[in-house]
Amino acid sequence: MKFILTLFLGICSALVFAQEETDSLLVKRIWIEGNRKTKERIIFRELSFRANETHTRAALDSMFEWDRNRIYNTNLFNTVAMDLVNENAGQVEVKITVDERWYFYPFPIFKLIDRNFNDWWVNRNRDLSRVNYGIRLTQFNFRGRDEILRLTLQSGFTTAVSLQYSIPYIDKKQNQGLTFNLSYFEAKNVAYTTEEGIQRFTSDIDTDLRQVYFNSVGHSYRSSFYTFHNTTLGHYHVRTADTLAILNPNYLGDGRTLQRHFFFGHSFRYDKRNNVNYPTGGARIFAGLWKHGLGIHNDGVDYWRARLKLSKYWDFGKRFYAASDVSGLSTFPARRDYYNYYKIGLLLESLRGYDLNVIEGSSYVIQRNEFKYLVIGKQFDISSFMPVKQFQTFPFNVYWKVFFDQGYARGYPDYTGSEPFSDSYLYSIGTGVDFVIVNDITIRLELSRNAQNQNYFFINFLSLL
Repeated sequence: MKFILTLFLGICSALVFAQEETDSLLVKRIWIEGNRKTKERIIFRELSFRANETHTRAALDSMFEWDRNRIYNTNLFNTVAMDLVNENAGQVEVKITVDERWYFYPFPIFKLIDRNFNDWWVNRNRDLSRVNYGIRLTQFNFRGRDEILRLTLQSGFTTAVSLQYSIPYIDKKQNQGLTFNLSYFEAKNVAYTTEEGIQRFTSDIDTDLRQVYFNSVGHSYRSSFYTFHNTTLGHYHVRTADTLAILNPNYLGDGRTLQRHFFFGHSFRYDKRNNVNYPTGGARIFAGLWKHGLGIHNDGVDYWRARLKLSKYWDFGKRFYAASDVSGLSTFPARRDYYNYYKIGLLLESLRGYDLNVIEGSSYVIQRNEFKYLVIGKQFDISSFMPVKQFQTFPFNVYWKVFFDQGYARGYPDYTGSEPFSDSYLYSIGTGVDFVIVNDITIRLELSRNAQNQNYFFINFLSLL
C-alpha cells in the first residue's frame, strides 16, 4: 500500500510539473505601439519582465495587471493595453499599446484667491473681485522623457511668476532625477490673522502687502518600482508692508517686515496604488522630515517639521470600493510666527465638513474613511465633433459615497484664532458624489454634518493641470 501511495504521489507531481513546464512561455520580444513622442525606455522602465525571460502564463497575467497600472500612472497615456501575440511553440511576443495624452496645455487662470470654492461662496460673499487671472503653460512629457516644464504668469490680487522643471531620470538606470523651482509672488490681499477659524484679510490695491521669493532644487531616487526618495534644499525670502506688522506684530514675528531662511528635508514614499490620481486599490506610505532655518540669515525661523501619511484602498468587486487613511503633522518647537503656521484645510490636508474653516495647529492628526459604489463607468466616443485625437474618448465615471472623517489639532501657544476647532475632537459624517472625467479630473459634491452640528453642501475640484 505504501509503495502504491508513493507511486501515485510521484505521478501526480510529475504531471503537475509537466503542466507547469507546458504553461511556461519564453518572451521573445516586447514591442510598443502608439508612443509617437514618448521614448520607449520610459515605458520599459515600468515593466517587471524583459525579453528572453521565461514566465508562466499566470505570472505574466499578474505582472501585466500591475505593469499596466505603473505605465498609466506616469500620467502620459489615456489608455494602456498589454497583450500576448504571435504565440508559437512556447514562445510569445508582448505587445504594449498606448494612447498618448495631449501634452501641451495653455491653461487659462481664472482663480479665486480664497482657499476653495466654498470659502469664497460663503465666507467672502461670492465677491467676483477676489480673482486672479493669467495663463499657465504646461508641457508634459517634454522631450518625450516624462519631463514637466511649467510656466505660470498670473495677475490680479496676487501676481505670480513661476518656472518649474522636473526631470524624472538623469541616469542610464533611470533611478535618479532633479526638480527645479523658481517662483515670485506679490499679494495685494493678504490674510493677516484668523478669528474663529476664518481668515481675516486686508487689502491695498496700490501697495504690495507681501512679496515672496521661493527657490528650490530637489533630487529624487527611485530605488524600486514603488519606492521613492526625495531630498530638497530651498530658500524663502518674504518681505511685507508695514501694514501687516501693525495689524499683527506676530505675522513675521516681533514686528518684522523681512524674513529669510533656508530649509532642507528628505521624504520617503511607497506608492502601490492602481491609479495615483483616483485610486480604488492598493496602498501608499509617505514619511518626511524637514528642517527650516539652517543658521544662515534665519530671521527668527528655526523649527523642525515631520509628516506621516498612510493610505489603504480596497476593491471589493461588483463596483464596491473603500478607502481609509491617516495623516499626521508635527512641528517643534511649537511657538513661531503666524506666516509659518500649519493648517488643516489647505490642499488635501482637510477634514470634510470643515471646508469653511482654517484650523491651525503645531501638530495634528486626520483620519478619513469612505465607502463608495461605481454608479456609472462609461467611455464615450466623441470623435464625430472632437477633432483632437487625444480627446476623442471621453471617460465619465460617477461614484456615490458615504464617509466619516475625524481629527485633532493642537493649537499654537497663546493663540486663539482657531478656537473652538483647535484642541478639540473633530469629526464629520456625510455622503456625496465624485465625477471623474478626462485626465482623472475630479469634481466632488459632498453633503456633510460635523461635530458642531453644522450641515453643509460643498463643491470641490481636483485637477493635475
